[in-house]
Amino acid sequence: YHLPMHGMFDLWSALRLAALVQDFRADLIHSHLTRGARYAGLVGTMTGVPVVATAHSTNAGKHFGGAGRIVAVSDAVRGFLVSRGYDRRRITVVRNGIPDIRCATESRSLRRQLGLPDSRPLIGLVGRFIADKGQDVAIDAMARLRHPAHLALIGDDSTPWGREMRLHANSGTACERLHFLGFRDDLPERICELDLLIAPSRREALPLTLIEAAAAGVPAIASRIGGIPEVLMDGETGILVPPEDPVGLAGAIDSLMDDRALRSRLGAAARRRYENGFSLDAMLDATEEVYRQMQPSRCLAPRRDGNGLGDIVEPVNRTSRRGIFSRRNKGPKNSAKVKLFSR
Repeated sequence: YHLPMHGMFDLWSALRLAALVQDFRADLIHSHLTRGARYAGLVGTMTGVPVVATAHSTNAGKHFGGAGRIVAVSDAVRGFLVSRGYDRRRITVVRNGIPDIRCATESRSLRRQLGLPDSRPLIGLVGRFIADKGQDVAIDAMARLRHPAHLALIGDDSTPWGREMRLHANSGTACERLHFLGFRDDLPERICELDLLIAPSRREALPLTLIEAAAAGVPAIASRIGGIPEVLMDGETGILVPPEDPVGLAGAIDSLMDDRALRSRLGAAARRRYENGFSLDAMLDATEEVYRQMQPSRCLAPRRDGNGLGDIVEPVNRTSRRGIFSRRNKGPKNSAKVKLFSR
């Protein structure tokens, strides 16, 4: 079901969601992001149905007060929410999990597209083209490398920041080694082709791209900021560098390009890190435990895989995992998707 959500005070959408909750006889409402939390809180008050709200950001903390339990996707997000006055005891950390990525075959399609021989190092930066992602830091770092590595910048670069980054790249000395690939719907396969992934972000809650790299066994270098150290363990599964530091980023890239064995060791350790804490099953199990805490007297019905899941209405902002690069692929920005899970 799709509901428009015009701002934070769309009464029609709130009433429609309340009707869906009652028609479905939902045991629980699970919302995501601030707008979803706002409407879920209102509907929870109207219907008496308990609400869980998931926070995904370290800079958006309003409208979670109507939730009986708040899920934070990282310790960094929980710390931010506590700093905004929320009770730590109401917040449970459930880190994002993703489906497994198995690099079974040695694909070379991206290298062929870019005209790169196997001997030429290929680095990737995946993310929305906004200043928070630090594409400018990466471009500046590429101009300082000793190694003739190429950088693939993946994401919808039609944004104002994306256009600015193209100009920035063309004005530098590394322009021939910078490739703007736009939105890709084959991201897992392309991550498998990388020698290294970088995330020189200025702000992050819990970057899915680093989890994807870990699942693929690809080593990573990222900023020591937000929830990144919860995914990437410095010197064990990758390398952390200060934010806003192209010189430090370039030095870290060169050090990994110098040592193939180290890259392999970091990638293998990152893969184990994914298996032990960031799988899709781990996230689902932790989320269901939150549901049980909210409905201790309810018996959650079995999922197809044998685990429990009750009747849940889940309003979310209409930006899916694929929408990380371009909301245009997913329809209007001010809308919601309500997921109905039946017994």
